[in-house]
Amino acid sequence: MTDPLRKPDFASAEGAAFRISKQYGFLHPAEIRLEDLAWDRGVTVSNGLLIGSEGRLIRKGDRGMIRVRASENQLGRRRFSIAHELGHWELHEETQWIICSSENLRDYKTSPLEAEANTFAAELLMPGHLVRERCEKSTPSLELLKSIADEFRVSLTAAGIRLLHFTRQECILVASRDRIISWWIPKTDRFGVWLRRGDSLSEQSLAYHAFDGSVGADEVEDVPTDAWFPNRPAGIEFGVSEQSMFLPRFGVVLTLLTLGDADDDN
Repeated sequence: MTDPLRKPDFASAEGAAFRISKQYGFLHPAEIRLEDLAWDRGVTVSNGLLIGSEGRLIRKGDRGMIRVRASENQLGRRRFSIAHELGHWELHEETQWIICSSENLRDYKTSPLEAEANTFAAELLMPGHLVRERCEKSTPSLELLKSIADEFRVSLTAAGIRLLHFTRQECILVASRDRIISWWIPKTDRFGVWLRRGDSLSEQSLAYHAFDGSVGADEVEDVPTDAWFPNRPAGIEFGVSEQSMFLPRFGVVLTLLTLGDADDDN
C-alpha cells in the first residue's frame, strides 16, 4: 500500500516518461498518438460518463482501461487526462482503481500519486529537451504559454504549469471565474505569500477588468503589490507584473503574475 505521507518521486516519474519516448522513437509531439501508445502498453482508452472526474484507470493483471469524460471536447485537456492515467499505469502498479478530478490534474504537491502522474504526463507531452531552453531564456508571458499549448496540443493550464517549472523567474498562475479566484499555482514559495481560493479580485488587478474586455491579452503591467497580496507578512516587499486574458469558452480569466524584488524591473 502506498504511504500517503511519502514525498513525490519526480525524478522517477520524469525518467519513466523519457524512457518511453526514447523507446518509441518520438522526435516530435505530433508523433505521440496516446491511444495507440496506451494500447501497446496494455491499456484500452475509451470515452464514457464520468461524474465529478476527468479520468479513471482500472487495472486487472497486465491489462487496464482508461476512461475519459465523454463530454470533454477540448483536445488538450483530453490528451493530458489520458497521459495522466497512463502515468498511474506505468508508475503505480499497486493501484487497481483510481479516479482523478480536474484538481488532481493540477496537483504537484498534495498527493504523491497525483504529483507523479502529472509529472509523467507533462514530460511525455511536453518533453523537457524541447521546452526547457525556451522557457529559461524567454520572459514569462501568456504568449509563450499559448505557443507551447498550441505546439504540444495541451491545455493552457498544462502549458502554464510547465512554464512555471522551467522559467528562471518567480511566477504564479491564477484562474478566476466571476471575479473570484478559482485556483492558483506558484513556482515556489520564495516570497512566502499566498492567494486564497474564493477571494474576490481587487479592482487594482488587470484580471478584474479582463472580464469586461477592457484589458487585452497582450497587455503587461506592473500592478500594486496590494492588488494581489494585501495580507502579505509585514516587511515583505516585491514588485508584481501582471498579464491576464479572458477565455470566453470557459468563462475564466487566466493570469500570469511575475514577482520580483522591489528594486527589480521584473
